[in-house]
Amino acid sequence: MLLSGRGEVFGLLEDGEPRFVVRDPEDRLVSIVGYPAEGEILEAVTRNGDGGVVIAQLKAASHVAAALPGWRAVRATLHLLGDADRLPRVPAGSVRLLEPSDSLDGLPPDLRSELRIAAGRSPIAAGLEDGRPVSFCYAAARTESLWDISIDTLEGFRRRGCATRCVAFMVRLMGEEGLRPVWGAEEWNRASLGLAARLGFSPVDELVVFRPAGAPWRTTGTSTGSG
Repeated sequence: MLLSGRGEVFGLLEDGEPRFVVRDPEDRLVSIVGYPAEGEILEAVTRNGDGGVVIAQLKAASHVAAALPGWRAVRATLHLLGDADRLPRVPAGSVRLLEPSDSLDGLPPDLRSELRIAAGRSPIAAGLEDGRPVSFCYAAARTESLWDISIDTLEGFRRRGCATRCVAFMVRLMGEEGLRPVWGAEEWNRASLGLAARLGFSPVDELVVFRPAGAPWRTTGTSTGSG
């Protein structure tokens, strides 16, 4: 978020012991770094209207929970790809980049909105079934060396390999820029965790995801569906 220039910063961005909050106004995603003051966490969350999603380091989970009483917390595992050669071959014509002229009509409203935002930040790989885009993979975020996988597959087209092909396509495309993929999946999302393992991703770290009570479960950057 800091590299993108979109991030709003609350708190102290300093060497030594950083303690600040960053908010992405488009995604309504709030990231906690260190142990910022409660007021800074609440200000960022309040700007989201309905609260949005808050992520924090595992060590700061209790600190953030105290600032957000009533919010639900769940662990998410972060994975890095081991050997990219384990990724499957992508048959010609099975995946292509989404074009600006492609219509998103007919997609679920949340996914349609998500892809419109993503199109301004990343190429979007579209997995095809009978020529129809049914699976979508893009970089939800990127750093100098990493990119965060976001993958969504339409209901009715899961467990057909569409997501697998999309991910393989994007990993190779982003690899041309020297960027390694990161896969994040919440602990309840067995389909996403299983797909990560099948593709050769290994767990390397954890974080905590907070949502307001009553908010629907949603992953941070990775599909709720399977490949």
